[in-house]
Amino acid sequence: MLIGVVVCKLEPHRSGTFRGYIAMLAVQETHRGQGIATKLVCMAIDAMAVRDADEIVLETEVTNQASLKLYERLGFLRSKRLHRYYLNGNAAFRLILYLKAGTALKRPVGGNMAHPGMQQRMEDYC
Repeated sequence: MLIGVVVCKLEPHRSGTFRGYIAMLAVQETHRGQGIATKLVCMAIDAMAVRDADEIVLETEVTNQASLKLYERLGFLRSKRLHRYYLNGNAAFRLILYLKAGTALKRPVGGNMAHPGMQQRMEDYC
């Protein structure tokens, strides 16, 4: 029986970083609230970090408070708001997790700086 799934990839980005991307995270409704989503995201982060990722990005709907809380607890930062991102017209936030010091400096002008406590917060949960 499938309880949860995470879909992700890792590839070079035009900014010069080696970027991980979490495309989808889903946990069967009857199994939510048990830490499964956190564990799946941590496994994805660990797998990408071992493969030398500089950063990890994802998008989530601006109204999805559970998702925002999960990712922000793991150290992801809101990078930008994407208006009408989804087919239903809803907006999304792009979230980013910097895995290496200095990665934020590779961002285009106006990008976010790495959060100094990010690594410790991620280690607290993963």
